[in-house]
Amino acid sequence: MAVAPRGLTSELNALANATVQELSPYAHGLSGVDQTANYLFAAVLCVSLGGLCVLTLLFRWANMGNAHIRHLLTMSNPNRQVYWARNHTSIWPKIKKHLLYAPLGRNRHNKEIQLSSAISIGTLPSRFHTLLLTVYLFSNIAYCLVLHWGTEDRAAVIAELRGRSGELAALNIIPTMLFAMRNNPLIPLLRVSYDTFNLLHRWCARVCAIESIVHTMCYLVNVIDSVGYDGLKENLTIPSYAWGMVGTCTFIAIILQAFSPLRHAFYETFLNLHRVLVMLGLIGIHLHLEKHHLPQTPYIKFVIILWGLEWFTRFLRVAYYNFSLKSGMSRAQVEALPGEACRVTFELPRSWNYVPGSHVHVYFPTVGMWASHPFSVAWAETKPRSAPLEIEMEKLPSWNMPKHQSVISHYKTQISDSDGPEVTHVSLVIRARSGMTRKLYEKACASPSGIITLPGAMEGPYGGHEKLASYGTAVLFAGGVGITHCVGYVHRLLTQYSQGTCSTRRILLVWSVPTTEALEWARPWMDQILKMEGRKEVLRVQLFVTKPRNQNEVNSRTGTVQMFPGRCNPSTVLEKEAAEQVGAMGVVVCGPGAFADSVRAAVRKKVDVSNITFHEEAFTY
Repeated sequence: MAVAPRGLTSELNALANATVQELSPYAHGLSGVDQTANYLFAAVLCVSLGGLCVLTLLFRWANMGNAHIRHLLTMSNPNRQVYWARNHTSIWPKIKKHLLYAPLGRNRHNKEIQLSSAISIGTLPSRFHTLLLTVYLFSNIAYCLVLHWGTEDRAAVIAELRGRSGELAALNIIPTMLFAMRNNPLIPLLRVSYDTFNLLHRWCARVCAIESIVHTMCYLVNVIDSVGYDGLKENLTIPSYAWGMVGTCTFIAIILQAFSPLRHAFYETFLNLHRVLVMLGLIGIHLHLEKHHLPQTPYIKFVIILWGLEWFTRFLRVAYYNFSLKSGMSRAQVEALPGEACRVTFELPRSWNYVPGSHVHVYFPTVGMWASHPFSVAWAETKPRSAPLEIEMEKLPSWNMPKHQSVISHYKTQISDSDGPEVTHVSLVIRARSGMTRKLYEKACASPSGIITLPGAMEGPYGGHEKLASYGTAVLFAGGVGITHCVGYVHRLLTQYSQGTCSTRRILLVWSVPTTEALEWARPWMDQILKMEGRKEVLRVQLFVTKPRNQNEVNSRTGTVQMFPGRCNPSTVLEKEAAEQVGAMGVVVCGPGAFADSVRAAVRKKVDVSNITFHEEAFTY
């Protein structure tokens, strides 16, 4: 088949453009579009989002400054913290109770809404997050509706709405992409969790998709009114409009594919397909804008550069911490544990900066290919690359003695690779669910020893923004595998206590587990913690076994480590701690949604009486 020369093809495209524009002047380009107003509302949206970031930054600085002053003053006289134990204003506790810490309704926040045992539609945003999302949603609606409604020409109004919705859709792609990134620079700057940004990402994407649909519908209405369906078919042969349609259809597919039940049921499949669709959507929108030289083209170019930098940063971080020409690739020891979990310890070829409360994304190429999953870091320590070797050796005979008179004895000596680089051993506990975690557990169980070594890589650390050293009282609630988030805080606080660098004088670790078998998940680290200097003076541990096999299995002790059968009641625990509170109280929770919601409710009951700060770690992806 003969191919038209490139110049002739360009002329045909230009002729098609001119013909359709002549028939439907309000369906193309900037005809009928109030670009001045578009720029104005785009600027208002940018200022609004930027202003929110500035207010959040000022709020974080105020909190950090208050915590730093409290830390300095109480550390110099840690036994006199009465002033910091009580609230000195009634306004701030009410804001925390009814807005910042409040769920949307009464108690439910991170407990998933289950339609059945296999279908979940996700979680509810908090009251504060709902307020932000409502303002964002209705402001976009308002910007789209500020049109010249008095114009008699209906097509002109539709064209103006097409321009406005297109402007906002292109602009909203920027926060949508930014909020989705693990290396979002706003996370460490504002100290806002990725979980919160992920929530904002999903709603920004929905608004962007809706505005794209409105933009496309306005275009279709004017074209069909002017030239009918036959003219529409001719119009869609023009590359710009064809690629614009590809972009809109892709955004619709993304919204359908990201529907919560599908996302939760097939998360790994969702994630891979999501990335492909996003790439296709960005290509379609970029070609749509560029081929018509529209003023929104820089928006999409910035998004593509941003996404490219994100992946490049991730690649560099993974490569730097997990690969070394001298030491090779990082490897992971996977040990199968009771209760369908694995203890995974990464041996990294380079030293790694650990922060309590942080998490990492892990890769196991032989199990999950390129997929990565987030897990809290339970323990991190620096060791020689090779563990000490026990070698049995014979003692050499003395040179001045006959060989037959030499006394041969045996002894053991330890040889360590002292010349080798030090590496960081990072440990996680991975509960077997489905997909990669289930395959990993089954692979470890299949080994005769229950231990396997696999090539793997870690990306991070991420998070770990909250510091507890300024609190006189620290209460940490862990549900199940959530102990991995809390145990690092306990170890760091005890270390600081022995060094005299923290204000903490009461530490309570509350761990709720289904069976006593689950206690094995953190046993090596808890054994080290219970041997630490000053542990008995400040640390108490309460273990709640919700499904004990028999009453004798749970023996309650009167010492600093106690075991109880049944569920933990956070309200009872906090009631007692508030009565004996030393200084300000920091409450941390990590665990299943229902457990975290019960701790949140308990904090809200006491927040207007005692000076309490609440921190929750959740992975509501």
